[in-house]
Amino acid sequence: MRDRKILVWMFAGLIFMAGWLMGQQSARNERTIIHAVAWTAVEGAPQEAMEDFKQSTAGLVDAIPGLRRAWVGKLRRPFAVGDASHTHGLIFEFDDMQSREAYAQHPSRDPWMKVWGKVRVARPVVFDVIGE
Repeated sequence: MRDRKILVWMFAGLIFMAGWLMGQQSARNERTIIHAVAWTAVEGAPQEAMEDFKQSTAGLVDAIPGLRRAWVGKLRRPFAVGDASHTHGLIFEFDDMQSREAYAQHPSRDPWMKVWGKVRVARPVVFDVIGE
């Protein structure tokens, strides 16, 4: 009986520690740079063109030093700015501001912009978030 109690307490302690560790990871602030874009998809753009854009965007993560992750997707609801209503989002996560600035001049960016240009309307809303 005593061995069973010890086992139960050890298991409870293990569960507690696992939860505590997960809480520590989710509670910290990231010190990366988020480059966010709200954009509007071209009405009637072929699905193949959208898939090409998604693949091209994923390829930037391997091509551009300091670009950690990229997300492309539809916004939960349209984001209106002035007379424009944006339907999609694009997020890049960079290691630091130096990586973010290098992305703007990277040779992989121009071909990617051409692929993106096939599925988007001009005038996106762009902003950066600097993690503290």
